Formats: sequence, C-alpha cells, structure tokens
Amino acid sequence: MTAKVPERLEWSGKNGAEERFFCMTAEPGASFEEELRSLMARYRNLGGGEEEEFLLRFHVSDPVRQSAPLRRITGERNSYVSIVGQPPANGARVALEAWHIGGMLGKRRRAEQGGTVVEALRAHYRLFLAGKGEFSAPDSCGQMREEFRWLDRIAALQGGAVPDLVHRTWIYCRDIDNNYRGLVEGRNGCFDRYGLTPESHFIASTGIEGCTELPGRLLHMDSLGIAGLEPGQVRYMEAPDYLSPTHVYRVAFERGVRIVYGDRSHYFLSGTASIDAEGNIVHPGDVVGQTARTLENMSALMERSGGCLSDLKQAVVYLRDWADRETVRNRLMDSPLAAVPHVMLKAPVCRPGWLVEIDGIAVNGAGEPAFAPL
Repeated sequence: MTAKVPERLEWSGKNGAEERFFCMTAEPGASFEEELRSLMARYRNLGGGEEEEFLLRFHVSDPVRQSAPLRRITGERNSYVSIVGQPPANGARVALEAWHIGGMLGKRRRAEQGGTVVEALRAHYRLFLAGKGEFSAPDSCGQMREEFRWLDRIAALQGGAVPDLVHRTWIYCRDIDNNYRGLVEGRNGCFDRYGLTPESHFIASTGIEGCTELPGRLLHMDSLGIAGLEPGQVRYMEAPDYLSPTHVYRVAFERGVRIVYGDRSHYFLSGTASIDAEGNIVHPGDVVGQTARTLENMSALMERSGGCLSDLKQAVVYLRDWADRETVRNRLMDSPLAAVPHVMLKAPVCRPGWLVEIDGIAVNGAGEPAFAPL
C-alpha cells in the first residue's frame, strides 16, 4: 500500500494552532474544472477557507486557458492568490499550496500600482504579500527590473525600502534555459542599486521555471515582506561547508532566511539543489543522488539555524523531468519530507544539470523573548 503524504500541518503556540499549511494535488483524469472543484472541496474539508487564508497559490498545467475558469470557480478572495504554470508531476492539471495565519487583527487585499498587495495585521507586525500584474519590457532582464521598480513603490507605501522589508521572493521564469541569465542580470543590477553585497546579504529566493497566463510575460515575482521587525530578528541561513554562497557563481540570493519572533521562528528555505561548497553540481545525471544531497543541504541549513528538517510545514519539489517523479517520491518517503505536506511539479531548475530542487517553509518554537511575539 502506498504511503500517503499529509496535506495539512499546523504550528501550535500557547494559544493553540496559529498557523496552518496546506499542499494538495488533484487526482488526475478529469477536466480542469472537475479537478479544481474536487481539490477545493478537499481543501475546505481540511479547514481551508478565507478567514485566515493569507497565501493561496495554484500550480496549473495551462495557465493561458485555465486562469479565467480558476478565478470564476474560486471566487473573489481576501487573500493573495497566485497562479503559476507548473504542471503537477502526477499528471493532474492543478495543485495548490496555502498558508493560513490565525489571530490576525485584520487582513486587507487591494489593487496597488498595477498589482496586488495583501496585508496580514498582527499586534506587533504587518506581513504582506505582493505581486505585479503588468509588464512592458520585451526581455527577462528588463522585466526583472520592472518587478523590482514596482516593488520599490510598494515598499515605500509600507513605510520602508525593499532591502529592509522584503525577505523572500519566488520568481517564476518562462523558458528558464533561455531567460534565466536575463533574470540574474536584472536582479543583480537591482541589488547593486540597493547597495546589497554578500556581506550585507541579499534576499532569499527561488528562481524556477514557471509561466503566467500572458504568453509574452517572461517573469513573475511573488514577494513576502514584514514590517515591524527590529535589528537582530532577520538571520541569514548558511552552511558553507555543504553548499556555496550564491555569489560564487555570480548570482545574488540567500540560501534561506530565519525570522525570529518572541514566540517562534519562521524559516524560508530558498530553492535548494544538489550543490557542493564550491558551487558544483553533485551527482550529475543521478536523480536519486541529487535528491539525497538536496535533503542533506536543506538539513544543514536548518540545523545551523536552530532548527531541523522536521520543522518544515510545507515544501515544493521541482523536477526537470516528470519521468523521475516516482524515483524522487520514493526517496522522499524515506526522509523527513514523508511527514511534510508537499507538492511535486514539473519545473526545470536554473542549471540544466540539476534534476531536482526543493524549497519550503518551516516553523518552530525557537523564539527569543527579547522580541515581540508574532
């Protein structure tokens, strides 16, 4: 009998379950609308709903055709909804991931500067998710710069600047084998403009194959920001004896970021692959070996930052070739990810030699009383 991966996990503080994470994939074999309706019914049955829903991201097989019916079926939601063209690896047409935050004092969703911003208000902090809705540049470098110029305006409206407020981005790149270099050049240029260096640190990020409903759009970025943090609450995750800093191979993002509150820590693991301390691909051509090394790297990042892999509450597994799905799945079922909700998608990584990449969100009770609780 095939073991079943959980589809929901929660983190419970002193006041009960305060955060819930969902990762769910439709059963294949029906039309898109049938799969989506069934998936949303399962989500609701597990407690998925709008009151505490902060992020709801859909991974679909054909966003050009499917985005309009998806919006019609899911309706207007007071949460951040992202639609990414990344087919589920099991042959289904749709998967979802969601993050719920309990105890919000309020939640606001609004159109802003040609995009969408959703704010989750807590007693001491304001978390926000933001995404641009338009593009004009013809290439990936220009579109990456547009994304950050738009984010500059959003950060200013939030009372700060991108380097101070934004701590995690997810960048989806159409035809990554051709357009990733432009993404890197655009992002590096923006970070140079901000004055960010390896010593001052960059922003945690996943840059992965993914497309939108607009065929000419080569990039889309979802960004997470937090207002109200004090110095010392943002800590960058490193394990240099396992995996190199990214600037070694001329890209600019952090391996992960830990946000320390008075009652918990959030860990946002960037897209992690089978890489060594010199920036080389480990186990080229061997998806089993690469999966094992990816998990080793993730574990090292967590353990050096006061956590462990079992603290993960959700994960996304990206495959270059979905023919590897059962092989990778079997390896994951022999790891801590067997107990973590995750979705597996066809989404090539930035280097053709990397066959698998994983990112995720972890939460544990490793807070520090010097800081206000979330």
